[in-house]
Amino acid sequence: MLKTLLLCGAAACVPLVAQPIQLVQETGLKDYGGVPFLADLTGDGRNEFLWLQSPGMFYSKVYDRPPYAGRFAFSQEELTHFCLTATDTKGKILWRVGQPWRGTRPFVTHSSERSLAVADLDGDGKPEVAVIRRGALVILDGRTGTERRSAALESDNMQIVLAARTGSGPRDWTLLVKNAEAAYPPHEYGNPAFFYSPDLKVRKKADYLGAGHTPRAQDLDGDGLDEFLIGFNRIGPRLQTAWSFRPVPDAEWNPLEMHVDAMAVGELQGQPAIAYAASNQTFALTAGRGSLLWKRPSSHPQQPQIGRFVAGGGNQVLIVNKRGTLDLVDENGKELWSWDPPAHFPAGRSPHAAGRFHVFDPAVLLPRTGPEGTDTVAYSDNGWPYLVDGKGTLYRTFPHTPNTAQEFGKVPGRPDDYGYGYYVRVDTTASTPDAWRVVINDRRWMWVYSVARSR
Repeated sequence: MLKTLLLCGAAACVPLVAQPIQLVQETGLKDYGGVPFLADLTGDGRNEFLWLQSPGMFYSKVYDRPPYAGRFAFSQEELTHFCLTATDTKGKILWRVGQPWRGTRPFVTHSSERSLAVADLDGDGKPEVAVIRRGALVILDGRTGTERRSAALESDNMQIVLAARTGSGPRDWTLLVKNAEAAYPPHEYGNPAFFYSPDLKVRKKADYLGAGHTPRAQDLDGDGLDEFLIGFNRIGPRLQTAWSFRPVPDAEWNPLEMHVDAMAVGELQGQPAIAYAASNQTFALTAGRGSLLWKRPSSHPQQPQIGRFVAGGGNQVLIVNKRGTLDLVDENGKELWSWDPPAHFPAGRSPHAAGRFHVFDPAVLLPRTGPEGTDTVAYSDNGWPYLVDGKGTLYRTFPHTPNTAQEFGKVPGRPDDYGYGYYVRVDTTASTPDAWRVVINDRRWMWVYSVARSR
């Protein structure tokens, strides 16, 4: 519910209704802008920002091999570029590792949105930053950026790092480091995965069915310890496989086509569940045993979100299809609607950014921001982000400024790999019971919004 404010003059007070989405800050990122990460680096309970410039998966020489050979053409400067900048919420630089990109065209990156994690790995009450840099896992002091330790990785195609609480002690953390894309033989696509101790000793190496792009680490059973979700597998805090789901018979398995693109955890049919976007289908499994609740055909789904998008009853699953429709299904997998989201470039569209984007996390869940206290998503695959509600409509837009216009010239690959498009993040430490703090950025600018939500 929106708060009513009073604007008072000499004669009387006039009631004003606060706007549901308000721009509260616009900040230039100078030359350090990149992939955003939010984390408390100072220990004050509020998030700071980390801005990563890295080629991500393109650093790997696996893309010099068939069937990828000749598909990409990058300079050595592009392939080895690395810069990580920590700032406060106003953009003031706290520390930096490396130098910002100075090339004549935007730097290239793909899959680096998963290349960094923050946790108190050594149990001293102060955060460390774990980041992938040029084939190595590096641990930095979160307050200063000073390198604490590093370890060369077994192969150069590791792009993902996740931190998980796997024990009750202050140092009981495990770092998952894995490949997200093309694999070196004998591994399948998205494999292998490594589990590291805080002192960077390998605890386990394994391959997982459907490993894909977006593993998760979270407490699924309420015991205070995190489990890992990697592809169609749940791995416990002791690194044992709790269950593995096989979506097709072994003879039909194709790791390149059937890997997990993304997953969401929530409640379906009155129990904890996981929704998967994989191949040309969306699956829903029970989180406890990995039992199939339902599956349905989709058009190369890229991301699911579980939420209460429709008032009354249980949750629904919103499905983002690759450069295609948004679909909403009920908790039993029955389609409620399919909608083709419109392009939205209120400040103008570059001719070099034709077609839909293919960004990481194109639908960010914003609970209780829709009609009757329902959930919405901030959708960003078709231009400047906007809210989509449970009716399949463009519900609300984020106020824009002239700086939201993007023109980086012609680029030699996918526009979103070179800076076209926008990231959306939620700063939970700056949010309140009445409003989410939503951060949108590209490589040049950051915009911070207050998005009203119902209690």
